[in-house]
Amino acid sequence: MNYAFLPDLSALAILIVILVLLRRRHDHRQANLWLLGLFFTLIESTAHIFYAPGGLPITVLHTTVIVCYLLAGIVFVWASGNYAISDRRSFHFLLLNSIPLLGMCASYGMHLFTRNAFLPWVVLGLLIGSISALAIRRSVLVAILIACGWLGIGYLVSHNRYRDAVYWSLCVVYSIATANFYRKLPRNSTGRLAIVTGFFIWTFFFFLHPFIVTYRTYADIASHLWNMQKSLISIGMILVMLEEQVSCNRWLALHDELTGLSNRRSFEDHLATALERCRRSHSTLALFMLDLDGFKQINDTHGHHAGDQLLRHVASSLREHAKSFESIARLGGDEFTLVACDPGHFGSIERLQEIIRDATEIPFVFDDQRLSVSASIGIALYPDDADDATRLLRIADLRMYSLKQARTPLRHIRLDSVPSLTASGRFRGRTASGRF
Repeated sequence: MNYAFLPDLSALAILIVILVLLRRRHDHRQANLWLLGLFFTLIESTAHIFYAPGGLPITVLHTTVIVCYLLAGIVFVWASGNYAISDRRSFHFLLLNSIPLLGMCASYGMHLFTRNAFLPWVVLGLLIGSISALAIRRSVLVAILIACGWLGIGYLVSHNRYRDAVYWSLCVVYSIATANFYRKLPRNSTGRLAIVTGFFIWTFFFFLHPFIVTYRTYADIASHLWNMQKSLISIGMILVMLEEQVSCNRWLALHDELTGLSNRRSFEDHLATALERCRRSHSTLALFMLDLDGFKQINDTHGHHAGDQLLRHVASSLREHAKSFESIARLGGDEFTLVACDPGHFGSIERLQEIIRDATEIPFVFDDQRLSVSASIGIALYPDDADDATRLLRIADLRMYSLKQARTPLRHIRLDSVPSLTASGRFRGRTASGRF
């Protein structure tokens, strides 16, 4: 056994275990694919340990290594692309085009260095690639690029350059993954830098391998650099997951998880900023606070799930129809606030109030029933009513509840049978009954 590879193998295994533990704590859409790709690299690294006199047959080890390189590259191409997990067309396209590459790599690993062993895979790759590009991707350009690639491989095979054909094919696969990761990952991400650098090194050494393999001194140095990039990619993936979790926590600190609107903390900052701007420009500001009439009835009659769906529906309607407002937020429970700077620019206070009411009263469907609520709206104006955020909020709140108590009887919830529909929300969160 070749124990010189054990330190690098151990480091890679430890990083994969860390990634698995991190995946369990922080869900990540692509983490499973990343782990699968790293699993193939772990198998490839393990196979190198047995490259020694008296070890396993060289053809078995070589086939394992080459095939794992390809399988890892294919997984990383899929993981780095902007594909949905349910995108069967793209998956089938990638799978079909992987078959001839897999056959060619296996032939090389088993040392079948004859044209008859390679040319059938070249012809199959040319046919599958061209047909699948036209039938699945519906792209003439992709079909031409694939055809040119396989013709290039055919040229190398016809001149008995089997190593060049295999390793440059792997170079193309990993260059696609490199480009995809470069485009997909956030630009300011440290993890992106590590992942793209690692894949670039991997791609470069696939390209360099046919030239450097005959120079033993340089080959040993390249071998150490080769193992370095695997750990670099693993570290990068861990960093991306941690950075995404930090970004999510920052978002949750300023937004309501259920509706996606600004929360109280974020709204107070927006209101303070808007007031300061109005003071400098000597303009007015209108603060609207609304409470949903009938929300408790929906919660009691249809359950908290219906209440949650109602809140998401109202938030979505306000975002869509109240675009002229400076800020929209959910303060808690069924209370929402909106701010309009220089409201006269958009018509009148009454017009803005009507926009809010119309958006709130749009019905939504739950369990084959059409439900709708009305809104009690309290309004406070700067500078007429108050000149600071705290007093404006208090005045708007008092006027809202005064209006709510004066409305007798309250507007009832409308329940009308309609054809079966499914109402969906954009966010998930806790039940809507509790106030913050």
